[in-house]
Amino acid sequence: MKLGRFLVETHCHAQRHAARIQMDGDADYGELAKKMITAVPGDEATEDDEVIVYDNSDRVLRDMDTYGVDMAVLLPGTFGFTNEMHEEMMAEHPEKFVAAAYPVQTMKAAQRGEEEWSAEAAAAEVDEWLEKDGFRMIGEGVPYDPTRQEPMDWSERKKEVRKFFEVADEHGVPVRWHTGYVSGYGSGLNMFDVYPDWSDPTLASQLKAEFPDVPIIFDHGGMQATWREHHVDQCCQVAATFDDVYLEIGLYWADLLKKPLNDPNIAVDQLLWGTDWGASMPEVSQPGEEPPFYWDQLNDRGLPAHQVDFWGPSLRQIQKFAMDRDLPQEELNLILGGNAVRLFDIEVEDHRMFRKYIDI
Repeated sequence: MKLGRFLVETHCHAQRHAARIQMDGDADYGELAKKMITAVPGDEATEDDEVIVYDNSDRVLRDMDTYGVDMAVLLPGTFGFTNEMHEEMMAEHPEKFVAAAYPVQTMKAAQRGEEEWSAEAAAAEVDEWLEKDGFRMIGEGVPYDPTRQEPMDWSERKKEVRKFFEVADEHGVPVRWHTGYVSGYGSGLNMFDVYPDWSDPTLASQLKAEFPDVPIIFDHGGMQATWREHHVDQCCQVAATFDDVYLEIGLYWADLLKKPLNDPNIAVDQLLWGTDWGASMPEVSQPGEEPPFYWDQLNDRGLPAHQVDFWGPSLRQIQKFAMDRDLPQEELNLILGGNAVRLFDIEVEDHRMFRKYIDI
């Protein structure tokens, strides 16, 4: 039995990389992560391209059928997944996918040394994609210069971030704000050391105050991986202040769900079911410990060659929390899909599937 009437995965990576790089046990995975930004679509690649990206939507659709997921939000991520490929997926399966826009080509050009990074050019690329059908938000995370190595002062970074909020305000769409981090072999992109908005979710309050009509989605709700909860606390702090700041809770374990759901200033309407489907970040199980499981990249396991199953563990944890708390089904329906339908303007056959009251 499905856990809800209509399930929307709000954080899905339906493209995947393939690398032509042979690495030994002492390889620098961070260097591979940097090359992933410049990945070329497989049908355009030459023998000189070390990393390619390909359409992995068949596996997404299979898991959607397995777990009863009705729709998925396609995210470019920060590793070179293209808007063009997402556009093709949505054209083929308009009833299954919507997408986020990202300045993929601007970032690739900067990483390859073809053009100097420009926030203005990146914002213009995002603006162009938001004019197209199916693109309903900006993200994953606020776009950034992938070549920068030195820490950026917040006052300078805020000027860049503001450009993307201006585009979002014009189109009436949300901005996704990345939170959480991985350890293990890591991303190698050092965004958390360079960009203050990646390391401090509370900075989102300043943009929310400046752009009151632009919703913010905290990618991963502060818990992308590991078990450290300080980013979750920061995300909850912002969400408790603004009623259109949203938390993705798909990577939370059951007890962690208590943080937003026990906060009287965070409404159930602000929670989204979003995991990280498509990421190479296996489940770390530790029965009898706290937490009982979490997600991370583990050095001693190497790079996962299999398709990590995010939805099975995520839905089990949500079901455990819902049963322990006796969560009303109407609230669970909102978390699993109803809030996403409203926020992303998704067309469904019957909008009366989700809780709504009118004044008499």
